[in-house]
Amino acid sequence: MKKRRLLRLVALLMVFGLVAAACGSDDDGDDGSVAAEEEAPEEEAAEGEAAPEEEAAEEEAPEEEAAGEEAPEEEMATEYDLGGGAILDISECPDDWDNSAGVSDDEIRIGITVPRSGPLAGFGTIADGVQIYFDNYGPVDGKSVTIVDRDDGYEAARTLTGVEEIIDTEDVLGFSFIIGSPNNAAVRDLLNEECIPHLWASTGLPDWGDPVNFPWTSGLLTPYTTEADIWCEHIVQEFGEGATVAGLFMNNDFGKAYQAQVEACTAENGLDLVENVVHDPAAESVANEITTLAASDADVAILGTTGAFCPQGVAGVAGSPWEPMVLVSATCQNIGLFWDPIGPLAEGFRILGTVKDVSDPTYADDAFVLEARAAIEAAGFDPAEGSYSTGYQFGRTLQETFDVALALGGIDRVNLARAAYGLDFESEASLPGITSITDGSNDSYIAEGAFIVSFDAENRRYVEVSDVISFEGETGTFGIG
Repeated sequence: MKKRRLLRLVALLMVFGLVAAACGSDDDGDDGSVAAEEEAPEEEAAEGEAAPEEEAAEEEAPEEEAAGEEAPEEEMATEYDLGGGAILDISECPDDWDNSAGVSDDEIRIGITVPRSGPLAGFGTIADGVQIYFDNYGPVDGKSVTIVDRDDGYEAARTLTGVEEIIDTEDVLGFSFIIGSPNNAAVRDLLNEECIPHLWASTGLPDWGDPVNFPWTSGLLTPYTTEADIWCEHIVQEFGEGATVAGLFMNNDFGKAYQAQVEACTAENGLDLVENVVHDPAAESVANEITTLAASDADVAILGTTGAFCPQGVAGVAGSPWEPMVLVSATCQNIGLFWDPIGPLAEGFRILGTVKDVSDPTYADDAFVLEARAAIEAAGFDPAEGSYSTGYQFGRTLQETFDVALALGGIDRVNLARAAYGLDFESEASLPGITSITDGSNDSYIAEGAFIVSFDAENRRYVEVSDVISFEGETGTFGIG
């Protein structure tokens, strides 16, 4: 591996040397000097005193050449500081790597894989929502944005296959909003080795906030560890120390991240985790697991799962004699997708509130919600169905990333990756008071704060039941709080 890297560096230095030589041959000062030498005899005969002026011009030429010699030094810069010691090092990129891939005079192409089939198929329309956002927003730097997607069925192996196919056949600038923890884990090494931006992984696995080791990867959602800490703080606020908790967690990297932090934060906050069970991600139902939790009669039920298992779990609790406070993963926030199907049974569960749900009448007059609904409807879809609105909200974050990349010098792979770790804005899609901030390994997570909201099933809306609980800037980077 070291030899391979050394050969790449040598090749890169040779390329830079050739580029520098080519640039020198086209230098305006050099062309002027040669022309002056060739024309000097004629000018001396015609004007007599012109020659000394030309000689002076020739004497100045070396200074212009000396100034020109600084250009190769700029071009040879291969490291970019992301902040906090995280470095984007392009010297290790493949020999055929193209910084401007996926960007033409009139188009920017972004890849994504989503589950359009399988148990989490409801998330598949996120890709459509992102495309609708940019169709409505218009050109970015004079270029249309095209989303190139593949169906992965929420299967990690298919995610890898889809990403490889897109790289080989579609010419994309980078990837964004890939759904699922195991799915992003399956492609992270590949995309970082290929120096292709792997933006805004649509999971809260803390691993995505690791720019020191994976500078091309960034995460979008509140880290599951931070979400668990917010849950624990809220439980203490509501019940005090000594409250009992029963947890259900999906048996994969996604659910295990919740599980590990719930185990830690309940202990740290004087709470008692009395039941702790996992379920198969491929299961048809979590009915048996909910029965086990109900037998604990705990004060609080935590559902660290996603997709169809969220409404299943909430409905299962509602249909039992058990009456705990129910906290649900923020991945299940979409009202139309998750909660309309079970209606009154969804009454009262609690979840992190970070964005404006387009189906929530609380935001019926909100400018961004009106814009999103109108754009989705104009595209021929129902804003309350699927995840079109979620994709539209995600599009706003990608637009901000493009804007920061432009400010860094232009939209290319390096600037896009740098932009992901240098954001500081409040999205119109977010609830007031929710910020989106990153700063390399100083602050590797874009979302670290939320309200706790309760679902009002009759009025199909979320109601805030806490102030903002924020860990902004406290999570740091992966493995370091």
